[in-house]
Amino acid sequence: MIAARFISFWTGFCSLSLEIAWVRLYGYANNSTPKAFAYVLAIYLLGIAAGAQVGKRICRLPARGAIENAAVIALALCASIAAASPWVYLHSRQMALDDLMAPMVVFLTAASLSVLFPITHHLGTPQRLTDHTSAKGRHFSRVYVLNVLGAAFGPLVTGYVLLEYLTITQVFPALATVVAMVALSAWLMHGETSRKVALGSTMAGLTLALWFVHLGWQDPARLARSFATVGERTVVAMHESRHGIIAIAEEPATPRQPFVDHAVYGGNVYDGKVNVDLERNTNGLERPLALHVLQPKAKRVLVLGLSIGSWLTVVEGFPGVEEIDVIEINPGYLDLARKYDPQKRALEDPRVNIVVDDARRWLQYHRDRRYDLILMNTTWHWRANSSMLLSREMMQLVSRHLSGQGVVAFNATGSTDAFLTASAGFQGGSALSELRLWRELGPVYRRGKRRGMGCTEKGHGGRKAGLPRRQHQDTGIFAGSVFALE
Repeated sequence: MIAARFISFWTGFCSLSLEIAWVRLYGYANNSTPKAFAYVLAIYLLGIAAGAQVGKRICRLPARGAIENAAVIALALCASIAAASPWVYLHSRQMALDDLMAPMVVFLTAASLSVLFPITHHLGTPQRLTDHTSAKGRHFSRVYVLNVLGAAFGPLVTGYVLLEYLTITQVFPALATVVAMVALSAWLMHGETSRKVALGSTMAGLTLALWFVHLGWQDPARLARSFATVGERTVVAMHESRHGIIAIAEEPATPRQPFVDHAVYGGNVYDGKVNVDLERNTNGLERPLALHVLQPKAKRVLVLGLSIGSWLTVVEGFPGVEEIDVIEINPGYLDLARKYDPQKRALEDPRVNIVVDDARRWLQYHRDRRYDLILMNTTWHWRANSSMLLSREMMQLVSRHLSGQGVVAFNATGSTDAFLTASAGFQGGSALSELRLWRELGPVYRRGKRRGMGCTEKGHGGRKAGLPRRQHQDTGIFAGSVFALE
């Protein structure tokens, strides 16, 4: 019974931990789209259901020793699957078979562990207590509670500890090693049963897990680098933590661009470029520069979202700026930004105050702060959780931190819905002026008479304002919106 409770806890722990790992890997491989979590969850639940059905059939075996052997073999099999499945997914992606293999490996990962759920409850409940229902229920509940506790601790430990200190390349074999050690412990705790097959499968699973552990420690960023969608660029730096995966890719010099440049990818999605040279200007630097024209007397500036720090470097050079607060949720960007001299100088400027926090939470806790210029360096509107920054509630929250002549700008990334939502968030604002000089900038609002370009329920009025519509895909050009309040 003790062995059953022990296995029940660790199967719950490893099952939910592997689900968290798969959400991270599949989400990263698919450009951080919202569907990634739902897709992995659905496949994982199907795998759990199928595995439990297999476990129920195993519980019908007449010999207890056969059931115990099956439990050990199932754990050993899961260790092998957990260690090898990310690499199977990677190679299937390279052969354009990932749509088939991704659900298969996620399904097998979940099913191989969920086989243990009915088995542990069966082994953990003494079958001789047929006349004592309450005693059987007590033993059954203890096995179940330990499984629930493991399932609760697994995501916490994996999400906040393992993903913080290990890379995704290392997390999978680390969890596989835990499963293999549980299999070995279960084999040692079982008594007089035939052990050869169970021992062989356990040692095979442990050996495979340790082999991938070795590979993970040799090249910790191998999986993330292999899944990076950087085109013809070469990944030169990576940072992985519980907040996400950041990659920097080098663009070699070409006849059209006769210098080396670096692009930043957060969550496997284009995030901007390192370049802050206005003569070369591969980073759309006219957009933050336009804000100085709109608010030439800005003294207090708030930047929500640092990224690699290129836009901060531009804003830091505005004449008259006395204080810049920067809110960034992922500290990995700070580590990478310090690798480049212009960004490093901007971060070390005594006027710049860096805060690692969630922007919404920080704004809610600092209601008294007012700014002349707020720059929201938001990501693509179709990414997971982007609505947290592009929502009406966020726009209303930001508007309450503007000074009397304050201006706020954000990246709408070509989304007409983002324009419309921001218009609702800044009710009472009207157009500041026609923006014909910066075609990436959208509507500008100031209380008073509306003049120029705006946003209606039918979408962005760029055509009427004389601004050509553009397709903003992987070009590094963002569509933005600027709003002003008096």
